Amino acid sequence: MASDIHGTPESPYGIESSYGTDQRPIRNIGNNRGFWSRWSWAVFCGLFTIVGAALLVPSAGALISEINLLRDCTEITDGTVTQLIFNPADPSDDDSSDSWTPVFRYGASGKIYEQRYSVASSPPQYEEGEAVTIRYDPADPNRYVVEGNYSPLILYGVITIMCLAFASVLPVAIVIAVRSR
Repeated sequence: MASDIHGTPESPYGIESSYGTDQRPIRNIGNNRGFWSRWSWAVFCGLFTIVGAALLVPSAGALISEINLLRDCTEITDGTVTQLIFNPADPSDDDSSDSWTPVFRYGASGKIYEQRYSVASSPPQYEEGEAVTIRYDPADPNRYVVEGNYSPLILYGVITIMCLAFASVLPVAIVIAVRSR
């Protein structure tokens, strides 16, 4: 390795640097990073935060709506799976798969209701003709849940937690940056 006339070793990377009295490199004063390279992490984290916050509102609303539905559905009746609606996979998406949406028939307040479920599954969660217990809202029998099936609640809960995690990226990054200084 070559050195200059003062005995300071040349950098193996071809970058000039200054050394202090204890032979540790001192930040090169001539290397003035631009605004973008200093703040690119904040912009990147900010985009995650904006997207997460924008999606948090509807996902939290869906979660709250599902919790209210579970709370309001107090009457119990017998139901049957009348059909499974086939939802073919999107051929342009390699990650998608075929799924099935059950349709439930149940009686409430002297009327028969036939409702398509809000969540599809793959493989099918139910079979045609399968008996199920339905809990419905006495004020509005169109609102119902299948007893023991918490799939919508879990789905909306996971989506809300993911959106919350995205929304917290920038604040967490700022705390890390401040503590590392």
